[in-house]
Amino acid sequence: MRHIVQVLNLRDGSSVADIGAGSGEVSIAIAKELGPSAKVYSTEIDPGLLQKIRGLAQRTKTKNVIVIAAGTTDTGLEADCCDGIFLREVYHHLTDPISIDRSLYRSLRRGGRLAIIDFDPVPQWPPPQGVPANRRWHGIPASVVTQELTASGFELLEINNWPISATIKHYCLVFRKRPTG
Repeated sequence: MRHIVQVLNLRDGSSVADIGAGSGEVSIAIAKELGPSAKVYSTEIDPGLLQKIRGLAQRTKTKNVIVIAAGTTDTGLEADCCDGIFLREVYHHLTDPISIDRSLYRSLRRGGRLAIIDFDPVPQWPPPQGVPANRRWHGIPASVVTQELTASGFELLEINNWPISATIKHYCLVFRKRPTG
């Protein structure tokens, strides 16, 4: 979690969104890392996972996690609500990335950072159902993510290796919503 906090340049009291949060473990860990004055938006499409996140936040007494139902074209976040946003192994699942990219841009404050943690395509795995044709396999090239997000107005700041797995090459792309313009 510390590495996500660092690449997003977050501090105590920051507001951050975990898009496609799954069962919420990372959202909870980030909330604890940033302290009680932070806001952590934990978004998910699956109603069952939304319930898991709520239950985990309640069990761990983490009061600064705000659970949000997302859609396939919108994150569910309000405009200018986040200092940082991250997606972990989610971007390659987006069926309407252009709409989500616009929603991410709208939700991020000027100068805020966006981190996309994903992996190179794995030819042995078929692509997730409903994704655009430029995703031939499961995973997504960093160049496609960069092209789509820069077209939405984001500025690419850095590309990092993100060692999650010994068998699949992960990367972390860090973008910024321009501070002006």
